[in-house]
Amino acid sequence: MLEQPETGEDRGVAIVSLKLALSQEARASLAAVRVAQESAHKRARRQTMETRLGVALLLGAAALGAVASGPRLARWRQSRAQAVQAVRTSPPAPETAAPIAPPAIAVASADDPASAAPTTPVAAAPIAAPAKETDSGMPTEGCDTSNRRGLWRRSPEACARAFAADPKNASLALAVAQAEHAHARFDEAAQWAKRALALDPSAAEAYVIIARAEVANGRDEEARAAYQRYLELAPRGWHKAEARTALRRAFSAR
Repeated sequence: MLEQPETGEDRGVAIVSLKLALSQEARASLAAVRVAQESAHKRARRQTMETRLGVALLLGAAALGAVASGPRLARWRQSRAQAVQAVRTSPPAPETAAPIAPPAIAVASADDPASAAPTTPVAAAPIAAPAKETDSGMPTEGCDTSNRRGLWRRSPEACARAFAADPKNASLALAVAQAEHAHARFDEAAQWAKRALALDPSAAEAYVIIARAEVANGRDEEARAAYQRYLELAPRGWHKAEARTALRRAFSAR
C-alpha cells in the first residue's frame, strides 16, 4: 500500500507539542535560577550577620579591656604625679615657714626676758607643723578645698587638723577622705567618707570613695550599692561614667 502524505493537522500537533516541551524546560530553568539566587542571598545575609557579630565581639572585648585597665592606669598616674610633685615642692617647704617665723621672734624680743622664754615654743609649734612630712615621705601641703583640681596635693594631716578645728564641717571631712584616697590609703579614705556622710548625707562623692575601697577589698556588692547611691544623688556628677560602667558590668555578669 502507498504511504499517505502527512497532513497539515499532524504538523500542527507536532509544533504545539514542541512548544509545550520548550516552555516546560524554560520554566524549569527559571525556577532553578530563582532557587540559586535565593540561596546566594541567604549566604550573603548570613555572612553579613557573622561579620557584624565578629566586629561587635571585638569592640566589646576592647571596651572590657579598657574598663579593666582604667583603675590601674589611674593609680599609676597618681603615683607618678605624686613623685613629680614631691620633687617640685620639697625645696620651697622651708620658705613657706620662713615668713611666719620672724613675727614670733619679734614679739619675744619686745617683751622682757622672763616672759619671752615660755612664749617662744608656743609660737613655734604651729610654724613647724606644715614642714613635717607625711608617712609617704611627702611634705604637707595644706588643705585647699576651693578647687577640685590637684586633689592629690592635699595633705591628709593638714585636712585632719582643719577638721579637728571645725568638727561639724562635712566638706573638710570629705577633703580628708579625698587626700587619703589620693595617697592610696583606701580604707582610711572610706572611714573619712563615712564621717562626711554622717554630717552631710548628700555628699555624693563620698560614695565613690567608699565604692573604690570596697572594690579594692573585693566586696563587689557593697561597691555596687555605693555606686548606685552616688547616681541617685548626682546623676550628672563627675564620676557618673565610672558608676554606670561598674553597674553595667555587674548586671552583665549576672
